[in-house]
Amino acid sequence: MVKYSTISLTKELYEVLQDTIDKNPQFGYNSVADFCKEAIRLHVQEIKREIREDFWRKLNIEDLLKKIDMAAACDSSMYERAFKHIKDMAFILSKDFKIKNVNDSFVSMLGYRREEIFDFPIKNLIEKGEDFIKKLKKEEYVRDFKTRIKRKDGKKLDVLITSNGIKGDYFGVAKDVTVKKIVEDRNKKLKELYEYIINHIYNTILVIQNRKIKFVNSSATVSGYEPEELTGKKVDSLVIEEDREKILKKMEEKLKGKGEGKPTHYRIKRKDGKIMKIEAISRKIEWEGKPALLTCISMIDNK
Repeated sequence: MVKYSTISLTKELYEVLQDTIDKNPQFGYNSVADFCKEAIRLHVQEIKREIREDFWRKLNIEDLLKKIDMAAACDSSMYERAFKHIKDMAFILSKDFKIKNVNDSFVSMLGYRREEIFDFPIKNLIEKGEDFIKKLKKEEYVRDFKTRIKRKDGKKLDVLITSNGIKGDYFGVAKDVTVKKIVEDRNKKLKELYEYIINHIYNTILVIQNRKIKFVNSSATVSGYEPEELTGKKVDSLVIEEDREKILKKMEEKLKGKGEGKPTHYRIKRKDGKIMKIEAISRKIEWEGKPALLTCISMIDNK
């Protein structure tokens, strides 16, 4: 950009401008130089406007609109490339929540052809569709919306949908979590069954991890403590001092897989202060992803 340090005017023009500035202080110019700088700035703006208009006149508008439509209202090729190559199911919704575009993953995973679902209401494709639309309308952004999406063959996939508004439309990604959901449901059922068996068949069951009691069945009665009082305690703190070295050694052996199924006797101090002899059978298990001991306890006597 060329910078000018001086502005040259004829004497007659300078005098006319100075007189005009003096008589019209509301214009806000302090000098002829200020006026001239403003005039140049406005002239440059006009030139830029003319250049822009000329650009748009030469542009193929029809072709541009096609590209915009294919890019699903994204005004950059970066967005278009990202949309096409997202591994999860990606889609664009119009203002009235109808499908405007989908990526290849969407087509392949759901079995539809693109033309079959263009202008298809998203609420007809997913469960809890009205709730999804209501939330998206209100907040313009939805993260990990849990729902199920219907395939062309009628099967349903568990998905998490994240969507947000872009230039009046809505861009969304549906992540297939069907396998994860099956595993979670299976683990939940196993845990419920496991806890049922523990609470209704055995008298006292402990899960011990890093010397601490991580789980106690609800019917535990041997020690006199409530389950919530035992949770978090170090198991060796319940054993009388003479048996503490013994229990620590046995726990270490069991964690190495030695002596599983063999009962061991200890003496514990009940909540009421009485000393009780117990029998414990332990085996190594995995608890919350880490090694632990599952210990079944029965009372021998209270002498």
